[in-house]
Parts: sequence; C-alpha cells; structure tokens
Amino acid sequence: MMLELHHVTIGQFVKDVSLTVGAGQLLTLSGASGSGKTTLLRAVLGFLPIDSGHISIDGELLTPLSAPYFRRQTAYVPQRLVVPEWYTNELSTDYVRMLEQAAFSDKQLLIVDEPAIRLDAAQWETVDRLLHQAAERGAAVLAVTADPTSNIEL
Repeated sequence: MMLELHHVTIGQFVKDVSLTVGAGQLLTLSGASGSGKTTLLRAVLGFLPIDSGHISIDGELLTPLSAPYFRRQTAYVPQRLVVPEWYTNELSTDYVRMLEQAAFSDKQLLIVDEPAIRLDAAQWETVDRLLHQAAERGAAVLAVTADPTSNIEL
C-alpha cells in the first residue's frame, strides 16, 4: 500500500505537507503539541476535510466516499484511549497492547498517534520495535511523535 499526501493544507497549522510512505516503510512525523500532527492523521483517515492538496492511497484519491473503504484496510492507534471511569488498568500498558494488536494485524496501513499518556523507557522501546516489525511485515506505517529526531518535522 502507498499513502501519498500532496501539498495538503488543513486550517492554520498544517500547511503544504507532502509525503509518501509505502509498503514496508516507517515514516514518523514530529512537532510540538498543537502543531497539527493529530489533525493530519485524522485527515488521512478521512475524518477531517482538507483545505487544499490531495491525499491518495495506492493512486486513488481519498474522498468522503472512498474513506470508509480505505479505513477498513487501516489499523489506527489513537492518541487517547477512551475507557470507562471505573476501569483501573494501566493506560500505558493498554496503549502498548493496542499497538501490538495493530502491528500484527493484516492491515496494510498502520496509523499511530503519539500517546497522550507517559510511557517509560521500556515501553517506548517496545513501541519502536512494534512499529519496525509492522513495516517489516510489509505495512506502510505513519506515526507521529514529539521527538525532534524523527524523519519529518511539522
């Protein structure tokens, strides 16, 4: 699967973003909190409209009509896990478990938002390993982080 963004602009934060991530590749986007990382992921999932540019998957434009089809081929790990108030399990453990399930699914596109919770060093190592394993199995992986050493900065 090939995900391409061409000169995508969304609101005031995401301006003229172009990128390509193909099967077997891991691409990470970094930026400060509020820089538009999650907004961009939501647009890739077809949840938000873009102001200009276009998004394509395997050469097909992402539109309101095609978005549900592409989402069925996509595993998404959100920034925030929504759980009932009475749920007492560790959210950081749940985030890693969710990522593990997504990384080893049959989905060809993996979209991963940085967790809104703190992960310890061992959990971050696990996250990194899982993202690389998903790419190694042939998935196109797009992840966002606040880490400035990532591939692309927003």
